[in-house]
Amino acid sequence: MKTLIGRNALGWMLLAALPSLILVGCGRNEPRHPAGSFEARSVDVAAQLAGRILQVGAEEGETVATGDTLLLLDTELIALRRAESESSRKTLTAQRRAAEAERDQARRQMELLDTTLRRVEVLREEGSATGQRVDELRAEWDIAGSRVEAAEARIAALEAEAARLDAALAVLDRQLADGLVLAPISGTVLLRSAEPGEIASPGRPVMRLADLSRLDLRVFLEAEDLDRVALGMRLDLLVDALPGETLDGRVSWISEEAEFTPKNAQTRNMRAQLVYAIKLQVDNPEGRLHIGMPAEVVLP
Repeated sequence: MKTLIGRNALGWMLLAALPSLILVGCGRNEPRHPAGSFEARSVDVAAQLAGRILQVGAEEGETVATGDTLLLLDTELIALRRAESESSRKTLTAQRRAAEAERDQARRQMELLDTTLRRVEVLREEGSATGQRVDELRAEWDIAGSRVEAAEARIAALEAEAARLDAALAVLDRQLADGLVLAPISGTVLLRSAEPGEIASPGRPVMRLADLSRLDLRVFLEAEDLDRVALGMRLDLLVDALPGETLDGRVSWISEEAEFTPKNAQTRNMRAQLVYAIKLQVDNPEGRLHIGMPAEVVLP
């Protein structure tokens, strides 16, 4: 009698646990939807030189195109320095022309003296000229040669100074160009931290641009799910802000290195697990998706 009662109790226990076992088994086969949030590839724009800001070309939220003026700096002092250097460069050019003319004149004098000296030496052999005359011509030839050497040395010095001024002019031209900060990409202004009248500092970001026409969705996969995705694969996305719609995303990057699950993305028990990050590119031509908006990936 006791054995029969024990068997009946065991049967009722198994029957009561059957729904739970079925649910657990089904749960293991359900598709996983790793979640993440949308990101954008942004570019921080900064001035290359210090200067007073005259104009800021865009407001936060505005769309700019590549090459649009974002910042205009006061470069009047640089322009004055360039004008001064340009004037010095022209003076050097005039001085070099004068030195070249003096050198050429001394060379012609040497050629004339050389011809005259050969004739006088012939006349001296014939007895029609004295040795003193020959010595005088040789001395004049030596003086003309010294003038040529001095002119060439002066020309070399002027060339060196001209090269220095050319380099200075190139630097000033670059600074004048840097006074106009242009948009490196086409995108939306996410951040503006400069106003007219402020002093721009080299390297300090004044704007942040991002191309919002295409966003990235970063999610984390467990090791057992990593072989379910591949580069270039297209997966369905579910966005909380767009209920009932399924978007298309392309796997653009898969991390080669495992990392611990981010604390802000998972529960305490899952933080110790090693996961792999992946990115999916999602087209956003209509601008319905925004940075930070959560979404889920439907794994195959």
